[in-house]
Amino acid sequence: MSKDYKKIARAVLSTEIEGLKKLRKNIDSSFNKAVDLILKTEGKIAFCGVGKSGLIARKAAATLSSVGTPSFYLDGNDFSHGDSGSVTKKDIMLIYSASGETNELKKVITYCSRMGIKLISFCQKKNSTLSKSSDVNILIPNSKEAGFPLLPTTSTTSFLALSDALAVA
Repeated sequence: MSKDYKKIARAVLSTEIEGLKKLRKNIDSSFNKAVDLILKTEGKIAFCGVGKSGLIARKAAATLSSVGTPSFYLDGNDFSHGDSGSVTKKDIMLIYSASGETNELKKVITYCSRMGIKLISFCQKKNSTLSKSSDVNILIPNSKEAGFPLLPTTSTTSFLALSDALAVA
């Protein structure tokens, strides 16, 4: 007979719900600034990330496109190897990163700064390179991860939920 895993599922969901409650309390005026910047852009919305943050950024780009906002995803690794030309001065770049210190994304930040491309960050570290370099920084609060400490669960749920809120707004 197989083990009953419902207790684990409930514990994971409870942990993620607590993280979402913390996120809801953390929403500030930077969310309004991000929405306003997106609504005013003459170009497209480019999303970028690496690893799990990149997967969430890819989904966020797809969701924003679904509501009629031209959006696309660029992997941070690919950006540095010839795909930077996909982003123009009329576009806005949204970078997703838990740490805000990923080497691949530092190249994207430098490019955006040099080209005058507006940058919105979704990041968990207020004093990170990414947060400090952004025109608008949306801070995702640190929350307990469900299960293993190094497995991004609650954090990715928070990034995804706030991305959905951005698309609906």
